[in-house]
Amino acid sequence: MAGTTVRAQVPESAVQLVEACRAGDQAAWGRLIQRYRPIVWTVARSHGLRPADCEDVCQVTWLRVIENIGALNDPARLGAWIVTTARREALKVSGNGVKYHLVDDLSEFTHETGHHQATPEETVLSRAEGDLARKAIRHLPAQHQALLGLLLRDPPMSYDAISAALAMPRGSIGPTRNRILRQARDFLRDM
Repeated sequence: MAGTTVRAQVPESAVQLVEACRAGDQAAWGRLIQRYRPIVWTVARSHGLRPADCEDVCQVTWLRVIENIGALNDPARLGAWIVTTARREALKVSGNGVKYHLVDDLSEFTHETGHHQATPEETVLSRAEGDLARKAIRHLPAQHQALLGLLLRDPPMSYDAISAALAMPRGSIGPTRNRILRQARDFLRDM
């Protein structure tokens, strides 16, 4: 093989990847995700999240990258920006102290529990809040109501089971759940 030179492939810089993605190069998007996927997953896991929540963090992080790659001021800092975005999304998912109570039936929220005797005012407020929550849920499309119902089961269903039950791509369950909860919250806020 005299006279032939073999050139080692030089990895693309972050700037080159960003430029290619901005230009609409789909293969560049694949390379970008392949390069940074382990980092995003590691950031999500470092927050002690369940695997399904880590998947949600990864999905939303990639959504943020797609939405904002055109606005990056310093493409050379793409990796740091992705890490920061993943960290913020992981903190949101970790709940910042917010905990969810999984239930089979929303009527649990309209009944008093424990030994505390509710005052008439507390009873009225409790019923009103339960009515508002049910109204917000009924305001959602049937497919979204079904997804919420499956997500709130106890014990929780796996994303694979939910995907099969609703004929919905597994990767869209978490982002769809977030959109549904935002819609319900916005509906309640606008009331």
